[in-house]
Amino acid sequence: MRKAADYLDACDRSLGQAAQRGLMYRTAEDQACDGRLITLDGEPLLQFASGSYLGLEMDPRLKAGAIDAIQRYGTQFPSSRAFVSAPLYAELEERLGAIFGTPTLATASSTLAHLAAIPVLVNEDDAVLIDQQVHATVQSALNHVRVHGVPVEVLRHNRLDLLEARVLELSRRYRRVWYMADGVYSMFGDVAPMPPLMDMLERHPALHFYLDDAHGMSWTGQRGRGHVLEALPAHPRLYVATSLAKSFSSGGGALIIPDAELRRKIRTVGPSLIFSGPLQPANLGAAIASAEIHLSEEIAGLQADLRTRLEHCNARCLALGLPLLSTDLVPIRFIATGLPRASYELVERLKRDGFYGNTAVFPAVPMQRAGLRFTITCHQQLADIDAFLAAVARHLPEVLEAEGSSLEEVFETFEIPTKRAIAAADVPPVRESLGGTGGAGGAFRVAPENLRVRHVRTIGEVDAAVWDACFGRRGSFSHEGLRCLEAIFAEAARPEHRWNFHYLWVEDAEGRIVAASFFTDALWKDDMLAPAPVSREAEALRRTDPLALSSRYFAMGSLLTEGEHLYLDRQRDWRAALQLLLREAARLQRASEADHLVVRDVPDADHELSDWLSAAGFVRFAMPEVLVQTLDWQDEAAWLASLSKKARRHVRKEVLGWRSLYEARVYGQTAEAPGAARLAHCHALYRQLQQRQLEINTFELPDTTLPTLLASPAWELVTLRKRPSPEQPDPPEIGMFVSFIGPEAYVPVFAGLDDAHVGREGLYRQVLWQIIQRARHHGARQIRYGIGATLEKRRVGAQVQHVSLWLQSRDLYAMERVGHMMRDVRPGAV
Repeated sequence: MRKAADYLDACDRSLGQAAQRGLMYRTAEDQACDGRLITLDGEPLLQFASGSYLGLEMDPRLKAGAIDAIQRYGTQFPSSRAFVSAPLYAELEERLGAIFGTPTLATASSTLAHLAAIPVLVNEDDAVLIDQQVHATVQSALNHVRVHGVPVEVLRHNRLDLLEARVLELSRRYRRVWYMADGVYSMFGDVAPMPPLMDMLERHPALHFYLDDAHGMSWTGQRGRGHVLEALPAHPRLYVATSLAKSFSSGGGALIIPDAELRRKIRTVGPSLIFSGPLQPANLGAAIASAEIHLSEEIAGLQADLRTRLEHCNARCLALGLPLLSTDLVPIRFIATGLPRASYELVERLKRDGFYGNTAVFPAVPMQRAGLRFTITCHQQLADIDAFLAAVARHLPEVLEAEGSSLEEVFETFEIPTKRAIAAADVPPVRESLGGTGGAGGAFRVAPENLRVRHVRTIGEVDAAVWDACFGRRGSFSHEGLRCLEAIFAEAARPEHRWNFHYLWVEDAEGRIVAASFFTDALWKDDMLAPAPVSREAEALRRTDPLALSSRYFAMGSLLTEGEHLYLDRQRDWRAALQLLLREAARLQRASEADHLVVRDVPDADHELSDWLSAAGFVRFAMPEVLVQTLDWQDEAAWLASLSKKARRHVRKEVLGWRSLYEARVYGQTAEAPGAARLAHCHALYRQLQQRQLEINTFELPDTTLPTLLASPAWELVTLRKRPSPEQPDPPEIGMFVSFIGPEAYVPVFAGLDDAHVGREGLYRQVLWQIIQRARHHGARQIRYGIGATLEKRRVGAQVQHVSLWLQSRDLYAMERVGHMMRDVRPGAV
């Protein structure tokens, strides 16, 4: 991810696909609502996606309160609270204070509550730690303090051991250390572990909590004060934001601030309390009526009714063997499916059976952790819950089987400890009781039986002629090229150098290959494609922890190969074959405990393949521009003639004008053999460039790379030095590059430059010139330059190719952490 727009584009594609299937961004068609049913596409559906967990939005008292407020004060109170508030504000805040046991500020929404509080609470002497799943609105509000230099660090979800370690470290340097998290998490339905958090708060005087309990409000806690305040009712270093728009059923938000002076300051200068609109009379009237219910004995009965439903839901999920991700007794429930396509299909089938639930996909969850998100409310009857879960139990095994998965695989992937054999689902579809017609829906295509996937761990087990027929002309990964890479990386000592190789291909019944590729399971730097300022910050962390900000990637190709890594026979059933191949890759990814599965170098122009990958649950991220040069000219004059007038003038002056200054030497199995000292010097040149070129930030290659590659006829080393002179009869090499020699393509894989000579006398341009000369020497039809130095390569005739990386992740922590680092970088630096 090189810029924030890349992430937004990925989110747009993911959510857009769900919208195209009619699963998101819908408008209800009801003329009137009752809380139990919702109408879509002309059909009434049992509602399992409501955030009104206690069902108070239909309570006559809340409706009467809203109507009375409108009758007395109009549809709006047209004034900023900085000048004058509607009369009902004081009454509402008094009742909220009684509910929470602390004076409370009412806000127009929970989002605006964060935007009011966080810029006032957090200052330049503080540091902020956030749970990776804290609500996006909290993260957005933090951007207001980042600009003042406040460090914001993301921690893995509910990892209190990491939290405590960071609090101990940061409290030595900062006056206050804030921890920001949710009380109840809005997607997976798990909770913040309040007892150990309470203990930590007592033991660390610098620690302060800012917790968003929007989904914990009303349905739990004395007087409905929520999950957080029930566990920690009053603490001077606990600050809570909550919502009045979910279980409270009125709209708006609230801030529970224990410090009277800070509460006054937020009320006075909190940005969204000065410049945003207020709660309007209807919301205030409904909120006061809801508060009266919360302050009565009635709230306990409503909570008990909901708890009965939650316990019943848990018991039925267990009996039916459903992969319920969290068994915490909260209204948000999540049944795991794995890939987004299975989630889409399950939700569509449920809709045809008369139920409305939500699909949970990226960016709300990692790509490989999609599922069915549904909610339990007091509007539902126990029979409704039974029918809904029975329908899930009927459809889920079929949906997973069609995706090549199973319940067992889902339990394993999501690390759900309890699993039971699925029971027979004999409850009829609820659609019949609603007057509609049922429908089984269409399953995805399962890979035909005449296809089979093959997997080996070394290129030595693959027939060289067969492999090269598929890949020998596609890049730098011929059979011989990969043999060399295995010799370097398969048994390397250091973890960042150790690559596990996997060769996968799919054959039809006649033994013909329909799809093939190879993958490496390896450590990548998570900032590999991030802006250079972000990588500089990451490298500072790696001075004390060399593997900081790195993750395991199960990636097509390797970090030292360039070209078209995916072979597809488009004349055959390539879609089924690719599904089978990537299904096996995902299985191997899980077995290797890699966080990410990567399909790389997919041409943007290949819309057919891109659409298939998107439907399969991969998310696209743009790669830097790839440069390829076609050598379709016979001599230097023809080459110059092929360039634009401006480029031709540049080449004559800045490239050809300096070539007489340099001398090139070629080393390899078919040329002169370099000595150990020269190889060490060349590796040092490579290191200088590698450490400086942070736009593509990778781990340094092992020092065995050069001698191993040069023992093969498929690779060569070319060095550049100044021509000898009387003053310097044996000048040292100041530039070098290593290339793969293919039957059609010449592929420079890595280079090195002496820092003292960079930018002087056209050194890098001479490297490009020598690459062109060596490619012509070998009779190559093209040069695959890869990424980087786009302008210089285009000047000598290379053309840009736009390709993408397609990603599935089981954990978004690395992406989120790099994203936060990108936000911390000065705007002008990216």
